[in-house]
Amino acid sequence: MTIRTKLAVGVNVVLMAAMAALGWSVIAVQGSYKREDLARAASVIENSVRRVALDTLLQRDDLQLVSYVNFLKGQYPALTYARFHWQTGQRSHDVDIGDLTRAGVVREKPLQVSDPTDPTHLVQVRLGIDEAAIEREVDASQQRLERIILEVWALASLAGLLLSFLLARGWTRPLARLGAMAETIGRGQLGGRLEWNSHDEIGVLVGAFNGMSTRLEELEDAKKQFVSSVSHELRSPLGAIASFIHLVEEQLRSSLDPKAPQSLSYLERVEGNIRRLESFISDILDAAKIERGKLECVLKPVGLQDVAADVAGFFGPRAAEQGVTLSSAMPPDLPRIDGDAERLRQVFVNLVSNSLKFTPKGGRIWISAEQFREGGRRWVEVAVRDNGRGMESQDLDRLFKLFSQGRNVSERVVGSKGTGLGLYICRSIIKQHGGQMGVTSTPGKGTAVSFTLRLAEAPPAAA
Repeated sequence: MTIRTKLAVGVNVVLMAAMAALGWSVIAVQGSYKREDLARAASVIENSVRRVALDTLLQRDDLQLVSYVNFLKGQYPALTYARFHWQTGQRSHDVDIGDLTRAGVVREKPLQVSDPTDPTHLVQVRLGIDEAAIEREVDASQQRLERIILEVWALASLAGLLLSFLLARGWTRPLARLGAMAETIGRGQLGGRLEWNSHDEIGVLVGAFNGMSTRLEELEDAKKQFVSSVSHELRSPLGAIASFIHLVEEQLRSSLDPKAPQSLSYLERVEGNIRRLESFISDILDAAKIERGKLECVLKPVGLQDVAADVAGFFGPRAAEQGVTLSSAMPPDLPRIDGDAERLRQVFVNLVSNSLKFTPKGGRIWISAEQFREGGRRWVEVAVRDNGRGMESQDLDRLFKLFSQGRNVSERVVGSKGTGLGLYICRSIIKQHGGQMGVTSTPGKGTAVSFTLRLAEAPPAAA
């Protein structure tokens, strides 16, 4: 779950809980007030009946009191019945209204009012108050309020959910952009900046990130400049050393000193290490060109099978010395491709050299090619395969990164372990040709490095 979703859900849950607590409090308080109002209404009924009874006694109008109580009964459903008993001297009469069958079930409220001018003239009233009706009225009022609050809560929750997502998106947008910028930096594209105008904690974080990105770009440029300068400076003295060693070798070969053969063997070792240094420096310079976007390939029709056969012949003696079979199985009638012959030779040399490092005695290395059509163009897929030790799947993504190698390099390999620049340079060369490069490998069964190249367009037929 993303931070945006967590934040939105969290804010909305808090909002819904707060509204639910507020709604419950309103319902509870309203119920209490409603009961107080009904109890107050019962007192009002009692006082009203007492006042009207006094008026009817003074006016000698008994019907007025009955009519008034009957009216109150219609206004207050809790008033179930009323029983009247008039007493005038020795005479008396009774009047009942309402549902008398509930007498003894509901609570009765007795009243007695006397005529102040004639104490023998009085009226007794018994009001039947149904408390269950009061509760039902309270419950009905509560249910109406609950329904209203629930509807308001639902609408407010939906509005709150939308608002919380909008707020969360606004708060987390710089974090998402920072993540995207970090991925860009991870891919080696340094110097990017993120614009954010706020001065809160997120603004401080964005500012620190921009400063880090700028500093990384400066350090990367300084590193590239240093590596390029050092590589160029090393190339000249190495060339001079190689020239002087060649002169010394010539002198030793014509010398009669019995120690000359041993000295020549030492010089051959020195020459071998010089060649390794020159190759390493060339790789570093090529990598620097790639980083600066200055690696150029001059494309023209090339017979790819000839380049492959030349490389196979070059590595033939070394493969035979290791007991490895090296062959080129590319079809001799393969059409020409659009490519730079020297750069493609560099690719083949690197791939075959790598296969020789990881293919044990008795193994096999072969170069193959297969034509296909895609996007209206004709292509050829070239593969350098071996049945050597192979590598784990988690190592494949590391192969095309600068100064990065698979973990199988830490084990025993035939020859030098290399610098981790070869495949990076090879893939860049193939990209310059408009193709792609990939690797498939199975531990203990071998590795296949393949790349694609466009076939040269056939020249138009003569009219």
